[in-house]
Amino acid sequence: MLSALISSLRSAGSTFCRIAAMSLFLGLSASNAWADGDSTLVLTPAFGVENGGLALGGNLRYFLMPNLAGEIDAGYGTSVCQNCHLSAITLTGNLVYEIHPTVRLILFIVAGGGAALADLASPESARALWGEIDAGAGGGYRLTRSVGLSLEERWFIPVSGSIAGASPGSFTFDRTFLGIAVSF
Repeated sequence: MLSALISSLRSAGSTFCRIAAMSLFLGLSASNAWADGDSTLVLTPAFGVENGGLALGGNLRYFLMPNLAGEIDAGYGTSVCQNCHLSAITLTGNLVYEIHPTVRLILFIVAGGGAALADLASPESARALWGEIDAGAGGGYRLTRSVGLSLEERWFIPVSGSIAGASPGSFTFDRTFLGIAVSF
């Protein structure tokens, strides 16, 4: 009898832990992320700085759940690295997880991978295509039901391919973007 009671309490505790974890995963508020209840897509054109140079790009997110989205991110940036000038086009696929401390405030983390086409202009000319991983964090503020401001920081780390004479990890990108998020 006592063992049956302990077993049922363990089962109830396990179920409670699963429910608590799922509710945390679904978010801290009832708001449906950037996307509204009727829309699941969010487009964010953005501009910013990449390793000291100008960067342009944006992302498109599709919300799989209220706080979890798949994302395609693209960007172009010019970088000033040690004694060189480098420009790169990046294209990555990511997962984005958001939390919502308030109805208007959104915080998120992002991670994924993709490819970069890098063009080295000085001290010598070279071009390379490499695989990369990226990770970042950011936040947003909803101005209206379907428009908001977004600020994010991302790091891109090459994992395959290289420019002659340089190791794959010697060119990492650090990008800060300010964008306008529009849900539709």
